[in-house]
Amino acid sequence: MKQIKSMRLIKTLLPVLLLLIISIITYQQYGQLPSPVRAVLPFLPFLLVFLVAGLAIHFNNSAVFFYMLLLVLNYIVLTGEWSQEGLYIAMLAGFLPLFIMLFSLLPGRGIFSLKVLPVYAFLLLVVGLLAGLYQQSPDWLIYYLMNDWLPPRYFDWTVLPQTVLAHCLVISLFMLVFFILNPSTHFAAAVGIFILLYMQYFAQDHRSVMLFSSASLLMCLYAVVQESWRMAYLDELTELPGRRALREKFQSISGLYTVAMLDVDHFKKFNDTYGHDTGDAVLRMIAAKMSKVSGGGSVYRYGGEEFTVVFNGLDTQSARSHLESLRMAIADSPFVINRQDRRRGDGKAKKIKDKGVKVTVSIGVADSKNSVKSPWDAIKLADKALYRAKKKGRNQTCI
Repeated sequence: MKQIKSMRLIKTLLPVLLLLIISIITYQQYGQLPSPVRAVLPFLPFLLVFLVAGLAIHFNNSAVFFYMLLLVLNYIVLTGEWSQEGLYIAMLAGFLPLFIMLFSLLPGRGIFSLKVLPVYAFLLLVVGLLAGLYQQSPDWLIYYLMNDWLPPRYFDWTVLPQTVLAHCLVISLFMLVFFILNPSTHFAAAVGIFILLYMQYFAQDHRSVMLFSSASLLMCLYAVVQESWRMAYLDELTELPGRRALREKFQSISGLYTVAMLDVDHFKKFNDTYGHDTGDAVLRMIAAKMSKVSGGGSVYRYGGEEFTVVFNGLDTQSARSHLESLRMAIADSPFVINRQDRRRGDGKAKKIKDKGVKVTVSIGVADSKNSVKSPWDAIKLADKALYRAKKKGRNQTCI
C-alpha cells in the first residue's frame, strides 16, 4: 500500500514539476525566444484565465476556481501601480500563499451554492481589511512585516522581508506534509502555484509575472482536467478504473488475452445484515487486494459487487494461478466489523464486541482462444464460468 501511495504521489506531482522547469527555463531564455512567441505570451494569462474559469465552473471545481481568483488578484497587483510598494508586496506575499493553502484544504462546496457564500464573504472581508490596513499603514503592521529580526547581511539575496520569508517556510512545510498525506491533483497544483508565487515576488518584474502566472494557470488547468478524468474513468468508491476504462481497454486489446469476472460471495445478504457502509468497506478492501494482482493483470470495477481482471498475453491456465493467489489472499484477509454500542432500556450503553467475518469471492475465467469474436464475448464466457463457480459452492475459480 505504501508503494502504491508513493507511486501516486510521484505521478501526481510530475506534471507540476515539468511545468515548473519549463517556466524557469523560458524565463531565463526569454530573449532567445522567437519574436512571434514573445508577441503572443503577454496574452496567454488572459486566455488561460477564461479557459480555467470555464472548466472549473463546468465541473464545479471550487478549489481550482479559488486558485484562479487569487492568481488574478496577484496579477492585478504585481502589474499595477502597487508593484513598487514594499509594504503592499510584503502583505501580498505574506497572506496570498496562506489563502492558497486554506483553499486547498477546503472541502468541495461548489462554486455557486449557498454553502460557498461564507467563503466569498471571508475572501472579500480579508481583501478589504488588507486594503484598509495598507491605507492606514499602522506602525505595528510595518514593524511586524518590515522589521529585520536577524542580521540583514544574511538576506541580501532577496528583497522580501524576513517575516514574509518565515511565513513562506512555515506554509511550505505545512503544504508538503498535507500533500504527502493526500497526494491529490488540486493539492499538487497548489504546491506548484505556491512556488511560482514566491518566484514572482523574488523577481518582481513584468516578465516573471507573465510567465509564472501562465504556468500557475496551466497547473490549474491540469488539476481540473485530471479531476474530470478521474470522475469519468475511476470508480469513486474503490478508486479502480470503471467500465468506461474497461471499454477503452477492449478497443485496443488483441491477440492472446484472458478475462476474469470476480463476484463477492453472499454480498446482498452481507449488506442486509451489516449495512451498506460495511458493504462499501468490503468492496474497498477487495479492490485494494485486486490492485496487487500478479501476472500483469489490469483490474476494473464492472459494477455493483462485480470486478473484472484482464491479462494480456496469458491463457486461462496461466492466468488461473494468479487469480487463485488473489482469491486466497482475499479469503485469508481478516475483516472486522465495527459494531456500535447499543442503548438498553435504562438508557445505558451496552458494549458489543467487534465481529470478524470471512469475505470470499468467486471467479470465472475465459480467454481469447475459445473462438471469441470480441473481448465482450470473452466476458460472457467468463460470466458463465463465474455462475458455475457459484453453483459449485462459491470461493473458487472456474474456467
